[in-house]
Amino acid sequence: MRLSSLANSWALKYLLMSAALTLSCFLPVLAQQEDLTPPKAEIKLTVGAAGFTSDQGRIPHGLAGGSVGIYVTPRVRVEPEFIYLRNSPDDQDYLIQGNVAYDLTDPTKRFVPYVVAGVGGLHHRGRFFGVDFVTRQPRVFDTSFTAFAASGGAGVKIFLTKRLFIAPEGRVGRQPSVRGTISIGYVFSGRK
Repeated sequence: MRLSSLANSWALKYLLMSAALTLSCFLPVLAQQEDLTPPKAEIKLTVGAAGFTSDQGRIPHGLAGGSVGIYVTPRVRVEPEFIYLRNSPDDQDYLIQGNVAYDLTDPTKRFVPYVVAGVGGLHHRGRFFGVDFVTRQPRVFDTSFTAFAASGGAGVKIFLTKRLFIAPEGRVGRQPSVRGTISIGYVFSGRK
């Protein structure tokens, strides 16, 4: 692992922990469980890290994105998602995925563990430097392709207020092969 990527990884973890601590200090936590209605719709902003497996080993990427979740039953939600992944200016990916999530406990509680699975497409744009096969001169190769993506995993929504939550989540799959994120979300319909 390169020193700059190690420093960026440490800085990202420090930033995420600082944000979570700050939010928990300044936002009122639900001291008592109130009678809340189930959520109907929510929005999430997501940051984290992902790894792609290749012939050269694991290729780490930072990621940022968002999703909108619509509950189709009291515990099942569909969640279209867009994620931007970046390793360097020469290695960037765009993931569009449709997810289905199932809340394992009553979604009106303060802690709501869930499982999630999704399928979609990943568009890769990259550039690498090599040698022309015919002339043997140095050359820049631009790459661009779209691939099938699928993942599954689990997370937990931790409500800081009736509607505002944070959600750490982990996934495994194809394109990327591993993914760890933390989201900040808001229930804009339901949980009254």
